[in-house]
Amino acid sequence: MPFMRGPMPLRRTTYYLEQGHILLRDSVRIFSINFHGKPNPLQKGAREFVFWHWAQLQYKNPSVQLVKHNNISVTPFGQAFLVNGDEVLLDFEGKTRQEIHDVIKNVLGKTELVLRREQLEQTLQKNPANFGSEFNRHCLCEVQGQQPCSSVLPVPSYLKGGFRWTKGRP
Repeated sequence: MPFMRGPMPLRRTTYYLEQGHILLRDSVRIFSINFHGKPNPLQKGAREFVFWHWAQLQYKNPSVQLVKHNNISVTPFGQAFLVNGDEVLLDFEGKTRQEIHDVIKNVLGKTELVLRREQLEQTLQKNPANFGSEFNRHCLCEVQGQQPCSSVLPVPSYLKGGFRWTKGRP
């Protein structure tokens, strides 16, 4: 199978995509990276970063537009456009792919405190399907289309357990 050769199949797996560590801040709307297709040794890190980490960035940040510019400039650099109209320029000249990863994570990524807080908020978020005294709905009858409470409207006899067991005989 020719499509299973080389490093490409590894980068296509969900397991690999979920291992990305860069979660960009909510203020980042567009992130672009410029690199050269045939780099010299000082520019090789940007090309390797795009090869190994670009798919993870796209997977982990679906609300951010990610743009690759190949062979436009001689020097590799990253550019981020924020919500308030500001630009952030990052120089990747002479850096390895891991150094570029760390720079993007430290400058544009969410901090560990923010990530921990978002994870706690997600776990504490209440499911709207639950009901009871500590949830939004106290009773299932509050959901539109459900059978009303027996305290509000008497239940028909054919829905009662005693009627079913005796099959309508007194």
